[in-house]
Amino acid sequence: MICVFFRTFARCTAVAPKARMVFRCNAATRIPTSPGAGDMEPPPLETLYDVALAADRAREPAAGYRLYWMSGDRFGSCDVPAEPESFVVVGRHALCDGVLDVDPEVALRHLLVRATRLDDGAARISIIDLHTSLGFRLADGRHARSVVATGPLGLTVGGYAIVALPGGEPSPAELPPPRVAEGNPYREPAPGRITLMPRPSLIGETSSAVHASVAITVTGARGTAVVSVSPLDLELGVLVGRAPKCNDVLRTVLHDGISRVHLLLRGNVAYDIASTQGTFAGGRRVRSVRFGAGPIQIGTASPIFVRVAPTL
Repeated sequence: MICVFFRTFARCTAVAPKARMVFRCNAATRIPTSPGAGDMEPPPLETLYDVALAADRAREPAAGYRLYWMSGDRFGSCDVPAEPESFVVVGRHALCDGVLDVDPEVALRHLLVRATRLDDGAARISIIDLHTSLGFRLADGRHARSVVATGPLGLTVGGYAIVALPGGEPSPAELPPPRVAEGNPYREPAPGRITLMPRPSLIGETSSAVHASVAITVTGARGTAVVSVSPLDLELGVLVGRAPKCNDVLRTVLHDGISRVHLLLRGNVAYDIASTQGTFAGGRRVRSVRFGAGPIQIGTASPIFVRVAPTL
């Protein structure tokens, strides 16, 4: 069975805009499974881990991670390079880098995944839930919204099992059990192999007038809206879009051409979350852009302009 999976795993193709390298997978490959597969219970992580190890033998050594996912008779993979501006969006939307389109409970844009290098050269993976109703679960069943981890990582999203394998590092024969620690967004992750981090915020959800020292200004044909957030909000990540819990004032400026989850503002970077109409900076369509390089344009039909700056 492992050999069958190995021969048919989805191949990834590289798309290289000038600003960054993005790896996008082909549609997940159908593979033979036993009768009754395809329900929304995820397959065992141990099964996927065995398959991922077999598939990973053909992988060229590279810094970063490779995601493998499985649900019913679907199996796919996607690279997450350990580069400063690289990231992968996973969800049900066809524009996502990792498309999980079998389970309707998976959000259109469900996870944002990044890889970085530690001082010793090892890879570290960061997985952020984009304020979905499901979130994700670790191998021990623990519900999580945001984690950073080193080494192999297993998790489930609805009816999908997902395994992340670091490149250029030997992986154990069996999926290691989670060793979890609590994290702080202002500090380096704790020594635990998996560190739970706070989830991103929707605009206006956590900020208070006392700590709000950053202004997010959104301008469009319908007018201008200004929302103040705290530095902690930006460290955790702030979502911009038409999601129901977004700030009411902000929603009066956005229109239907803007995706429900269009941008993630995190740290000092705006990430385009597989939006339909795109994100632009300096006249170019971008996947990510740092604050301070001028207004960020989202959408093309009746564009919206986003600025992030300290309050005066």
